[in-house]
Amino acid sequence: SYNAPPPPPLLVLIVVVVVVILPPAANGRVSSPRPPSQRNTACMANPSSRPQRVVSLLGASTETLYRIGLGHLLVGRSHECDYPPAVLSLPCVSRPRLDVDAPSADIDASVRSHSAAGEPVYKLDDRIISTLDPDLIIAQDHCRVCAITPDDVDGSEVCLGVKQLIVRPSTLQECLSDIVSVADAVGYAERGLALKETLEGRLDRIRDLVAPLTAESKHPRVALCEWCDPIMGCGYWLPELVSVAGGRALHCPPPGGATPTISFQALLDSQPDVVIFALCGFGLTRAATEIRQAWGEDMIQQLMETCEGRLYIVDGNYLVNRSGPRVVESAEAICEATHLELQGHFGHFGTDYLSTLNDALKMAEIGLHTGSAKLRPQPFKERDDGKPKNVATSKVQSVRVTGSPASTVANQLTLLTSGDIYHAFALNSTANKGRWCAPERFEAVLKSHSDFSRLLNKDDGAYACTAEVSDDGRIAVVPVIIPARDNLPKVELVWTMVAEEKEKSAGGVVFDWRTEKVGPK
Repeated sequence: SYNAPPPPPLLVLIVVVVVVILPPAANGRVSSPRPPSQRNTACMANPSSRPQRVVSLLGASTETLYRIGLGHLLVGRSHECDYPPAVLSLPCVSRPRLDVDAPSADIDASVRSHSAAGEPVYKLDDRIISTLDPDLIIAQDHCRVCAITPDDVDGSEVCLGVKQLIVRPSTLQECLSDIVSVADAVGYAERGLALKETLEGRLDRIRDLVAPLTAESKHPRVALCEWCDPIMGCGYWLPELVSVAGGRALHCPPPGGATPTISFQALLDSQPDVVIFALCGFGLTRAATEIRQAWGEDMIQQLMETCEGRLYIVDGNYLVNRSGPRVVESAEAICEATHLELQGHFGHFGTDYLSTLNDALKMAEIGLHTGSAKLRPQPFKERDDGKPKNVATSKVQSVRVTGSPASTVANQLTLLTSGDIYHAFALNSTANKGRWCAPERFEAVLKSHSDFSRLLNKDDGAYACTAEVSDDGRIAVVPVIIPARDNLPKVELVWTMVAEEKEKSAGGVVFDWRTEKVGPK
């Protein structure tokens, strides 16, 4: 994902939602799924074919089933499905392969390590799933970090042949449309449509409420941050939530684009009026503790002075980062933080959903815990002869990385300036190519932004700074400069590269460097 505040991500997919119901097959999928209208007609014409034993691997879909009165169809859930609280009584069929209680920086490093090695972040429990005998599995193909993906499901033998609903929410409209898709998958499309209309009406009321506040003045500049170490702005549907709330989102791509990583200096330089932390998966007190440990008092104080003390924390587990019905509550909470006149209007400020950073820190200091009551399962680790299974302990004899991160970046820049978008796209990591889907989308977004379009122009002379490369053997950082010319400013970017497995044999593993994301220096 190309990250740039405020430019749109270069290597980020703006996804058009595609919802696929997959009938039983040898691998659980078919290449040409039936269109939604046929699925709906078949299901409604024969009510007996409606799924009766659903396993949901996405918190948003779990919530949707309860919101349309069909929570009783659920027989299993993922480790992240924790709302409404009643769902916690269901068997948990998954667990992470990383320690979710580790510090933010360690979680980020672990995720990147799994991604670079092409390893899944989560593990399904075949033993439990086999006892549940599901007739529908709901998963997402939007983010391999946020929740279980279809590839994870493919790795489970007991899931083969079970019908699957795969959702891919990237924009706010797609989040709402997925509600209908989930309802349709269980044979009650009309309930999903009714809920979608209700939620859209509530979002419109928020827009109407803030309209007089922004009619004659600028929209407040809102820095909504999804992570603190490293600092990440907001992506996908989050910038739209800020817009609904009457703010102007900073450090974000266009709607649907992936979340950018930014520097602390970039956050300060953007001069936000309001900063809202919504750390993915963390409640208020956990988020506040992470921020203080990662930043220290000096950085917090600098940011306090920049935005005149308007630092807030939203529960990033229950709100904001979930693509389900509570996108409305998320917009309400952001609205309360953005406009002092509306603080408390929707009943979120001062609760476990929203507080100032200072108040959350005080709660953490006295030992209060806010957020989900779920018990997180212990991380799953593959084992071989009693040892964690990784490159160091596997039977592979050697590891070899071809080329260098700087040469790969230089090659990608050359391909871009020569107009060879297809091969430039091929130098992205597997995860990035999955976000984009096609070179055509990659090229369209490059051309749509003034800074990124310069990467396509040979006269702009973008080049990699080989002397400043940071490389630990699996992840590397390569600075790239687009020199100033004519009336165009100098642009400094950073390519994050990952060593991605190319081939494996008895003699060892060969890795190639690939572009994972790009952001500002």
